[in-house]
Amino acid sequence: MIALTGPVWMEVAACCSAAAVWWLPAPRTPPVRLQDVRAGVPHGDDWEPSGTLVIALVIAALEQGASIPTALRTVGACCGPACASALADVADALEQGVPWSDAWSVAGALADEPNTRGLASVLHTLADALRSPWQDGSAAVPRLRAAAEQLDSLERMRIERAASALSVRLLLPMGLCFLPAFLCIAVVPTIMSFVQG
Repeated sequence: MIALTGPVWMEVAACCSAAAVWWLPAPRTPPVRLQDVRAGVPHGDDWEPSGTLVIALVIAALEQGASIPTALRTVGACCGPACASALADVADALEQGVPWSDAWSVAGALADEPNTRGLASVLHTLADALRSPWQDGSAAVPRLRAAAEQLDSLERMRIERAASALSVRLLLPMGLCFLPAFLCIAVVPTIMSFVQG
């Protein structure tokens, strides 16, 4: 039997590994489910992303090491065309050295248009949350998480207010339906039994 010494053993192991990799079939790539934005597939013009979704995407991009302009541009590419153009304009302005408030002036222009008011509020929230990290170099992710929690609580309060207003509006139709039924089932038979008795 041949005894394999240190360097010979490593060479034999490397050759066996190379042969195993060569004989293995190539891994099949899973089908792509998301459409590539760069491929020119248009988004619906009426789709407006929620503020929490945009902030969560920006947090994910920043946690992966992207700069603020790169994160904004990447997140904008995932959203609808109005959001994509607004965040790309902000990212371009920031990369060109435009002051922070001037770079985010696109949010004020969007607030004037009737179908992009929600997007303007999202951009204002992003601008407020990212101002200190951009100007002072502080951590951006905790501020963004706090902004997302604030948006969630505001949305929850809005939903609860709408639900309470709906219950008040449903009270009259329910009363109009139940009152005749109550009269027919409970009051009229009681009166009839007294009259007959």
